[in-house]
Amino acid sequence: MRKGLIIAAALGALTAAMPISAQDAIMADAAAKQAKPRDSNGLIRLGNAIEATLEDEGDYYLIDGRAGQHVRIALTSDDFDPVLRLAGADGFEVRNDDGPDAMGLGSLIEARLPADGRYELHVTAFGDRDGGRYRIATMDPANPAPGDTTAIALGESVEGSLARGDGTGFDGAHVDYYAFAGRAGQRITFDLASQSVDTALTVYLPSGRGEYNDDRGGAQASTDSLLSLTLPQDGTYHIAASSFAPGERGAYTLAVREAAEGVRTVRPASGTSRVFALSVGVADYRRMNPLSRTDQDAEQVVEALAEAGVLAPGSVTLLNRDATRERFAAALTELSAVMGEDDLLLLFFSGHGEKVENVDTERDGSAETLELYDAALFDHELTAMLDGFSGRLLLVIDACFAGGFDQVVDAADDRMGIFSSDADTLSLVAQRDKAGGYVSHILRDALRGEADLDRDRAVTAGELSEYMRRAFYRVVLDSPLDTDAEDFRDARSPGFQHIVVDRGGDGMPASQVLMDLGSAEATLVARRD
Repeated sequence: MRKGLIIAAALGALTAAMPISAQDAIMADAAAKQAKPRDSNGLIRLGNAIEATLEDEGDYYLIDGRAGQHVRIALTSDDFDPVLRLAGADGFEVRNDDGPDAMGLGSLIEARLPADGRYELHVTAFGDRDGGRYRIATMDPANPAPGDTTAIALGESVEGSLARGDGTGFDGAHVDYYAFAGRAGQRITFDLASQSVDTALTVYLPSGRGEYNDDRGGAQASTDSLLSLTLPQDGTYHIAASSFAPGERGAYTLAVREAAEGVRTVRPASGTSRVFALSVGVADYRRMNPLSRTDQDAEQVVEALAEAGVLAPGSVTLLNRDATRERFAAALTELSAVMGEDDLLLLFFSGHGEKVENVDTERDGSAETLELYDAALFDHELTAMLDGFSGRLLLVIDACFAGGFDQVVDAADDRMGIFSSDADTLSLVAQRDKAGGYVSHILRDALRGEADLDRDRAVTAGELSEYMRRAFYRVVLDSPLDTDAEDFRDARSPGFQHIVVDRGGDGMPASQVLMDLGSAEATLVARRD
């Protein structure tokens, strides 16, 4: 089996449910046919799956939903290329032709419903081709098996069996559901083992997000499944005990226990996490050359967070003469104290950066600095300031030699850095983009939601990494950013500016949600010191 195949549509793949666009004339024709009034094929209850045969102009079904409800709907067929469309009142409509690679030509819709009421689910064949047999699977991931779960408690181990009469999940494999009442901050291990089944384990969070494991790794590698999580919120966690491939049947054991000391746990986001920003910009230097618009960079990053609805109250913006070492340190201490376990600290700086040689605190003999208004802040000093900080950290620096602050990222898990240049390279002013720095300009758009590549109203570390890289290289593809490189001897040579994205190896997993768009109250704004 392919271990990388952790997403069959059943298992939490968050894929774009594309809004209507001029995607293709064929799609428009299919939509027109779907709009013809006719009798529905019946009501589908979320959590159920149906199989049917597509004939003529297409089929449509009815689904009852609630405002804010998370729905996941998969359409698969071995006979034709299916197109799936979900429509409701007030013009609500999403469509998908091809889901993630694991689904082949299958379609997947992932959406939050805007209102209470009845929705139409339309099935057609792409290109108006002949139909055939198809399967629709539906789910509310926050409640994947309404009324059909077995309670399991901490410390309990249960024996079960995947049998012919069991229900099936998105991929058609047999599945049993269990419900666990969890509390925020608990470190829990979910263990699914079988002698006869290649197991697949999914834990659905109260928010509807899912964590999945197929094969246990490490020294005890096997086809059993194991997940260790730090629970992000109080509520009911649904556990799906299933198999890697459809049709597998046999006995299994499911155990829920406290994670052993020293085990690194996955820390999923709750869906209500906030972003606490410490945004610093200095342009009006007195002790060195002034810069253009770097103070505006810091303001606009905060504005972008507010527009996205993720900015936490108490966030701090420090500009020009207010951006002193003392105020910076005080703000960092204050924010660290009020953040929750599920929140993100965005530490942003736009301004001068320097490289200092002959420093014995660094392996390479050079240290990098953030030049605050009144004094320099060294890379090793910022690392020390964040010693003991256990929350998620996104460090963004748009300054010369920014990549030298990678040691801050590498000092702990759950940290990510985005740097405007390598540790030995100068960063340029983004004159044509009307910003102080190139990374600042791109970051603003990312935070406004452009980095939500799958349009699921959440931005993961992987999505932000990909967006920042793509956008930066669009800028420099035709016009490389020629600059200087400076080594540990203070010798300069021609160089090029490149963005650096550092997730500390696997310290910040690509799937980690950094921001849930719209999770903070829009009326709460950051203060400026």
